[in-house]
Amino acid sequence: FDIVAAAAGVSVATVSKAVNGRYGVSPETIGRVLAAVRELHYESSLVASSMRSRRTGVIGVLVADIEPFSAEILKGVGSALSDTGYDLLAYTGARRDGEGWERRSLSRLSGTLIDAAIIVTPTVVNVTADVPVVAIDPHTGPADLPTVESDSYAGARHADAYLISLGHR
Repeated sequence: FDIVAAAAGVSVATVSKAVNGRYGVSPETIGRVLAAVRELHYESSLVASSMRSRRTGVIGVLVADIEPFSAEILKGVGSALSDTGYDLLAYTGARRDGEGWERRSLSRLSGTLIDAAIIVTPTVVNVTADVPVVAIDPHTGPADLPTVESDSYAGARHADAYLISLGHR
């Protein structure tokens, strides 16, 4: 905020109030501060903002690897978040961390970088984190977390029935 404050001729505290929409700043001063922000192409630090507000506006999607299934999940989450004000952070650490990558990844990200996490095809589902967590299609059986699971068996039955209805053998 120092550079913006100098450009607008105000204190750092005034810049903080103006940028974060807090009371106690005149409309004229807010205009000067926001003009300086635009001119300087200022972007606030996500980490610094999250330390103050305890919110980041980011949903983390943790994937073992970027492959077709996880790419589709990322596209779907990105689409769902498009009008919410939340950003999407895709994170992969499984290749480096092996089994249990979810715990280490959540430890790195929760609390300062993400407000919630979606873990795609986790290997471990008994994780604890400082943020809400949902598991998608865990391969380890029942989870202690809220989960979204696919029913592959029923999907295969429906596909078979469809192909048979078309006359295939």
